Amino acid sequence: MTLTQLRTILVVADAGSVRGASARLRVSQPAVSGAVASLERELGVELVERDGRGLRFTPAGRAFVASVRAGLSLMDRGIREARSIEEPGRGTVRISAVTTAAERMLLPLISDFRHQYPQADVVVQVGNRTSVWEALGAGDADLVVAGRPPPALRARTLGRADNRLVVVGPAAGLPHAAPSDRTRPKLVVLGATTWLLREEGSGTREATDELLDQLGLNPPRMILGSNGAVQQAAIAGLGVALISIDAVAGALAAGWLAIYECRGTPLDRPWHLVASGAHTLTPTARLAAQAMLASEDGFVATAEGRRFLPG
Repeated sequence: MTLTQLRTILVVADAGSVRGASARLRVSQPAVSGAVASLERELGVELVERDGRGLRFTPAGRAFVASVRAGLSLMDRGIREARSIEEPGRGTVRISAVTTAAERMLLPLISDFRHQYPQADVVVQVGNRTSVWEALGAGDADLVVAGRPPPALRARTLGRADNRLVVVGPAAGLPHAAPSDRTRPKLVVLGATTWLLREEGSGTREATDELLDQLGLNPPRMILGSNGAVQQAAIAGLGVALISIDAVAGALAAGWLAIYECRGTPLDRPWHLVASGAHTLTPTARLAAQAMLASEDGFVATAEGRRFLPG
């Protein structure tokens, strides 16, 4: 049983087929099938079975894959920690961030860190609120930049940074609003206007749903998959959106969008720099966190952050 075989079966599980795994691994399909067959012979159990043109894992196969995934994750973490301890400035830090924070805040901070430690490796994973917290909980991220961590998650908040959510719409105003109410539409007008939403699992989507509930509004909705799509839809006059002011700063400055007055806004939803409460940061990840906390445009350290990252 080799590491190559174990990593191969994980890719097969993720891809759902030998063909898909072959494309991802850039090896032949017989090589993938051979790795799976070799594992089955060594274990003495059937791991997969045909399912039409694809395959599915047997109960034994699903249990094996889950254990392999957990075991390889621990092994990879051990490798990173060992390298990081030996030479912190040459190790790897994995950061998971929600889209807006990654685009508007995180990348400049990473640039500062890389200038200090040019030989360090940085892996940034961008996703919605749900996926980034899952990554931290599963040990797939060292640091997270997002909104408030879920109460059930074992986490350490090291720093906070300002983030305001505002309602924006086309600069010319809504076509069904009175001219005098161009950027101050009445609630009845907002209730008849399409609201542009992010996907389920997004922190901004959650905040929008909460705001509409508080206002007692049930407007038409259009779901879009990114902040960029939401912004372009608002510019095109397709509706209004609750969004981080940082995400639309350029469009506001250019006069393509306007901030609409809306009861309950702006919403204060600060960004959080968070580490796992279940794992110790590697020396490299600690250096990255310290750099982000030290930057003038970065996070303000919490009391826990100052204790956790002395000096």
